[in-house]
Order: sequence, then C-alpha cells, then structure tokens
Amino acid sequence: MEMTQLNYGELNSIGYDEMTRQLHVHFKNGEYKIYYEVAKQDYVGFLSSQNYTEFFQEKIEPRFPSKEIEM
Repeated sequence: MEMTQLNYGELNSIGYDEMTRQLHVHFKNGEYKIYYEVAKQDYVGFLSSQNYTEFFQEKIEPRFPSKEIEM
C-alpha cells in the first residue's frame, strides 16, 4: 500500500487498502491508526477536501472503528 504524504495539521501521511477497506493514518505525533470499513468514496472525498483536518475530524474519526498500532 502506498502512503500519501500530507504534512497538514496533525496528519503526516495516509494510505488506503481497497481490498480490506482500511485507512492507515500516520500522525505527526508518531501515532499510527488503522480505520476499518472505510469506503473508497470516503478516502477519495478526504483527498479531494480543501481542509484535510476538518474532513478527517468530522467524517472519518467519529464514523469508523479504529485501532492504534504500536510502531
């Protein structure tokens, strides 16, 4: 899976696995979370948004189950 560098707000990079519908998010503070059951349209909407942080906080974080991964 390819990660897209964002360097925007608290977000460092993001990647999407279409087969498993997992959104991988690496935060600037070092946290790494996987969000599950994310539809491709939500990922595309995120990348198309004018404000990544706002989209993430309003439409990704509260809607999808997630798990923090220890790196």
